[in-house]
Amino acid sequence: MRVGITGTREGMNHLQRAEVRQVLHDLSREAECEGAVPHFHHGDCRGVDVQAAEMARELGYVIVCHPPKSDEEQGHFGGDVVHRPKGYLERDRAIVDSVDVLLVVPLQNTWQSTGGTWYTHDYAERRGVPISIFYPGES
Repeated sequence: MRVGITGTREGMNHLQRAEVRQVLHDLSREAECEGAVPHFHHGDCRGVDVQAAEMARELGYVIVCHPPKSDEEQGHFGGDVVHRPKGYLERDRAIVDSVDVLLVVPLQNTWQSTGGTWYTHDYAERRGVPISIFYPGES
């Protein structure tokens, strides 16, 4: 099982954290039942990428890092496998192209026409990659 994430640099709220943790746990168990080691792909930006990578590491995932070229928003979490840095959108496509499912953790409660999270969501939709969206709900 290869799981990817895209999300807000503002980080997850308590509801999103609980939901993402549960899904990562369930997918990890599913992989174990199939005799596989789960892999978690992240874009190494502050916020959701780092928060979810920490959860995935605790759950025994192999961490696969797709860092951005720009150091400005980088979370410096790294991983067991670290790909060469790429531009944000190229990196986002690489994550989608590498995974079986994409977790989307937006800042907004509705789809937006701009932003990296929604760009990655839309690319996954076009590629037919299953998506799970974790909206923030009420603040």
